Amino acid sequence: MKSTVFWTEEFPRPADLSTSELPETIDVAIIGSGYTGLNAAIALRKAGASVAVLEQATIGWGASSRNGGMALTGLKEEMPVVFKRYGAEMGRAFWQWSLDSVAHVEQTVAAEGIACEFARTGHVTLAFKPSHYARFAEEVRWFHEMLAYDDLWVMDKSELRSEIGADVYHGGLGDRNSAALHPARYVFGLAQAATRHGALLVEHAVVKRIAQARLGFLVATSKGILNAREVLVATNGYTTNVVAPLRQGIFPVGSYIITTAPLSVSLQQELSRAGACFSTARTSSITSASRPMAGCCLADATISPPRST
Repeated sequence: MKSTVFWTEEFPRPADLSTSELPETIDVAIIGSGYTGLNAAIALRKAGASVAVLEQATIGWGASSRNGGMALTGLKEEMPVVFKRYGAEMGRAFWQWSLDSVAHVEQTVAAEGIACEFARTGHVTLAFKPSHYARFAEEVRWFHEMLAYDDLWVMDKSELRSEIGADVYHGGLGDRNSAALHPARYVFGLAQAATRHGALLVEHAVVKRIAQARLGFLVATSKGILNAREVLVATNGYTTNVVAPLRQGIFPVGSYIITTAPLSVSLQQELSRAGACFSTARTSSITSASRPMAGCCLADATISPPRST
């Protein structure tokens, strides 16, 4: 058994990825070199701004190169709860943003020529209990009536057998618009695209302090001080107390992926005929998902604290 990161072991950081020293001045300093930071760098360079991406470790080191490889529709919270909490208008906007986010990845991959195995493989939520399956039909009805979304469908246990090659679940809820990709290939592809567009990637630049200045901000890093007109913090679970208000409510959550030994093509097809993503509908805080990728079966377990609703 190996305990290394599967994605970066299969596709290591490109040797020719261009990095830079810390510049003295820049239009926009982006803190964090994950999906958010690198997508922002590309967009800002296209808009004509000079950009430096500051990374405390190496490019794409965090969750962007080590996740489940799923680009799913919807939010972490269930949409009926979002509607109840924020209202129908904002709920519909959130839903559309989730669809747009998957489309954005698809368009970026095509536009920048990123070979990250992106595919609209779809996603199936597996009913771990009969009660989970019983709710699926109501969920399809709700999405049709409230969001005019008709790309969900219910599979009974016999239909599901052809999708996952197993009889242990009580049925499934399919979504045609979800996608899968190779996380490391995607993040390194974004990094290469950012440098092609003229962004500077600065590794091992730990940000220690951000102070307002007459014409913007002084960003103090482990490599020196950078003068930036604007600063974008794109650190997600790695956010520190450098900007204290951003730290509130943000903390890293452990996410672990287990891969099998390489599987035969026939077994891969039996386990996932269409190469879809899967996750289980369970009431516990541990969820699992699997799909064939690079000849292996992946199992992703995310451990989260209980949520109050």
